[in-house]
Amino acid sequence: MSVTRPRHVHRLAEAGIATTLIADGAIFAMMARVNKVIVGAHAVMANGGLYASASCHLLAIAAQHHSVPLVVCAGLYKLAPLFPSGPEQYNSLLSPQPLLPYGGVDEEAQRVPVHVVNPAYDYVPPELVSLLITNIGANHPSYIYRLLQEYYHPDDHDL
Repeated sequence: MSVTRPRHVHRLAEAGIATTLIADGAIFAMMARVNKVIVGAHAVMANGGLYASASCHLLAIAAQHHSVPLVVCAGLYKLAPLFPSGPEQYNSLLSPQPLLPYGGVDEEAQRVPVHVVNPAYDYVPPELVSLLITNIGANHPSYIYRLLQEYYHPDDHDL
């Protein structure tokens, strides 16, 4: 069983891979049936935490609660020599249109102001990550500092 995002469902099905699409609200309920979670990352921070697609933090918490390992696949080019100071610092907000379509809302609902927050990424702390797989091998998130020393010049740490 492969659990994935809606945009990937059709590609996996066309490749002959059995795929189940699970809503974010049902992640905890379904996690008991999963034996490992594999995710990608937008960036891997200096402390071993990651910026990944929105709702990945919820997925990581559910995996930890059910003792399911969370494996992250990311190339070395996604290592960032920065330490996160808050989940909002590097995040960008997407259009609210996918969550709340513009058309088809009655007049009464249009009079009530609605603030829709649609973040692009979640910050996942390193203690929720079991293993980080890069193009040079597998490492524990606590080893990221060593990879940064190996692949980044010390002057690059101050951006």
